[in-house]
Amino acid sequence: MKILIFGNIIDNKDVLTTYFKSKLVVVDETLEREEALDLARIYDYDAVVLRLSDARPPETDLIRRLRIGGLRCPVIAVAHSFGESSRLRVLEAGVDDLIVSATSQEEIFLRVQNQVRRSRGFQSPALTLGNVEINMNAKKIFVAGREVTLTKKEYQIVEILALRKGCVLSKEAILDHLYGGLDEPNPKIIDVFICKIRKKLLALGADDLIETNWGRGYMVVERRSTEVTQPRPAEAAIGPDPRLTTGLFLRVGA
Repeated sequence: MKILIFGNIIDNKDVLTTYFKSKLVVVDETLEREEALDLARIYDYDAVVLRLSDARPPETDLIRRLRIGGLRCPVIAVAHSFGESSRLRVLEAGVDDLIVSATSQEEIFLRVQNQVRRSRGFQSPALTLGNVEINMNAKKIFVAGREVTLTKKEYQIVEILALRKGCVLSKEAILDHLYGGLDEPNPKIIDVFICKIRKKLLALGADDLIETNWGRGYMVVERRSTEVTQPRPAEAAIGPDPRLTTGLFLRVGA
């Protein structure tokens, strides 16, 4: 996942960014509203997280401008404490979730991740594509119940593509989700990653999950077995129209 976090760190107990990164999330941070709007327009974030506080006015204008600007990913507001009037204003502005007084960073992470998963069309806790299951909580992938041994980067690539099932991602876009623009290697490294991922998945009997779109990039597709429609017995027994052999047609307008 790649998320944008906006807002000041409230106190030294706020280790949200560090915790998200420990969960293989690429994080961009900003304290400036206009920069947040620009970043949201440029990059394909999985979620935007807003740090809020009763000590500052609620960011209702930013929330509205993000939505007006066409942002489709979930917007989640997080606060240690928040008065009822501020809560109502933020919810009315259009946030997808408001997390107040969370007991742990893990709770925030899981709630953000659940919003991301549902926004991408996956209702169950795991991303299931054919006989491949992507467990976002454990950061593991299984084929018919057997775990696939993947590196962190390999897992991230599968998760990135799965969350955008049916959409082609360029190698540059995948790199951005892996490295966040920092020390990015040559885009050709993505071809190497994909080759290794395919071999590991196919070795366990996985469906052909990752498709190459030549000249554009890669995408995850969910292949379903097609059933051949057989004629019903009644249809198979019916011969040609008897009128075609007897010549008995009604001529209209003669």
